[in-house]
Amino acid sequence: MISSRTREVLTSMLACAAMLVIATGAASAAPTEGGTTESVSATNPGANPETELATGPVVLRVADRSVNFGGRFRLRGRTGSERKGHVRIQARSGGTWRTLKKVETDGRGRYRAKVRARANTRLRAKAGDGRRSVARRVTVIGHVKLAANRRYVRLGGALRIRGVVVPRGVRTVKVRVRGEGAVTARTRANGRFLVRWKPRRNGDFRYRVRALPSARSTGDASLARRFSALRPGHASYYGPGLYGNGVACGGTLRPNTRGVAHKSLPCGTRVTLQYGRRTVVARVIDRGPYVAGRDWDLTEQTKRDLGFGGVGVVWTNR
Repeated sequence: MISSRTREVLTSMLACAAMLVIATGAASAAPTEGGTTESVSATNPGANPETELATGPVVLRVADRSVNFGGRFRLRGRTGSERKGHVRIQARSGGTWRTLKKVETDGRGRYRAKVRARANTRLRAKAGDGRRSVARRVTVIGHVKLAANRRYVRLGGALRIRGVVVPRGVRTVKVRVRGEGAVTARTRANGRFLVRWKPRRNGDFRYRVRALPSARSTGDASLARRFSALRPGHASYYGPGLYGNGVACGGTLRPNTRGVAHKSLPCGTRVTLQYGRRTVVARVIDRGPYVAGRDWDLTEQTKRDLGFGGVGVVWTNR
């Protein structure tokens, strides 16, 4: 049996324990300096403040999904955290995500940014606490830049068509000459290309260069360019002693009249003539020459413009 003395000791110990529990609870709910009760959290002492304040997902919006090479993608979105912070704009490259820039957010977690368009890729936004947005696919529109190529080529020679395709890299390009067919070539690693086109007949032509689509960008086509393929023809000149006379196509022959005579080309036909390094464009104004083996008769003015002698070979597109 428990003596009365022992019972008194146990009762005192239980009372002390109860008072200790009550004192500990009061300390944990003590009022702060502003008069409010502050609760002490011991469940996750290392929690990220941005994570605790996150109210929604990280959002990334792209204004223009397709942009010309060298342009900028316009981005905006929010982090889902109602506080200032930062967000990283990342692009998928070589199987990994690479940070393009770090952007500050406002007090509501909103942000805006612009990134340069270099190649087709996927973009995402990564918040400071590691949360990420859905990846958005963006497309870069490629561009073909042609160099200043020659305007005239003689039969037997080749027209050199040079240029560069951006974004740079090994690409397939196709040169199409209107009415004559096409030729395909590959660019070098720096995007540059050189295509040689050998005309089969004389005349005036148009060509266009098209870069085929690749993993880096869409395809693109250059503006149309012109060139003339020239054939050789025997020529002479006329004028002295005939000034003041009429010509077959109408008008009067004078020392400063620029034109050519031909047996069959329609009056007014534009003819490109090349002699040495000089090139002149003149119209058919008369008929002739009537000497065997000659194709053209040049007026005195046309002869001077070309630096032509009395008789010789000129190159023409007709």
